[in-house]
Amino acid sequence: MRLRGFKIHIALLVFVVVFALGLGAQYLHQRMQVIDPLVQRIQDVPGVVDVSIEKSMFNTGAETLVTLQLEEDTSLGLVFGQVYQTLTAAGGDYAVFIQDSPSKELIDLYLDIQIKVEEAVMTGEFTVLEERVKGLANAAGVTWELGVDREFVYLALGVADSTLKRVISRDLNEGRISIVNKGGTDS
Repeated sequence: MRLRGFKIHIALLVFVVVFALGLGAQYLHQRMQVIDPLVQRIQDVPGVVDVSIEKSMFNTGAETLVTLQLEEDTSLGLVFGQVYQTLTAAGGDYAVFIQDSPSKELIDLYLDIQIKVEEAVMTGEFTVLEERVKGLANAAGVTWELGVDREFVYLALGVADSTLKRVISRDLNEGRISIVNKGGTDS
């Protein structure tokens, strides 16, 4: 079709090519200038074994998924605190998923503990929480670690080759960084 010497199909083809080149350039810029340096900074945090960052190319308003694999014997609170600071400094909206391998036994124990954690978050009685977690974990024959800072409660449970790692926000308004948990009522 022509419109006074103007070929619409050629104009449409040029538009599609320019649009695709623009998207490709935006993706490369995002990857080279933002994501790769952020991956390197998080990878440099002691206790982080592996990190992957997935950002949607088309939906710029969506959260960026950060998946962390941590060393088994490292303190969840110390490592996550440093990762949280790194993500906060980078700016943006992030959803953080910490890889673990919970058994049904650990998920069931976590469901029992989760009620006590939520109660402690509301009341501020974290010393009572520690006693409760210790009692439940010891009764189940599970190793445990509990940590608290101003932002989060950190809970790690382990038995044999299964581990469960949870970061529970102490703030109802989670802000720009949210936590993704699988298993339990958080999934």
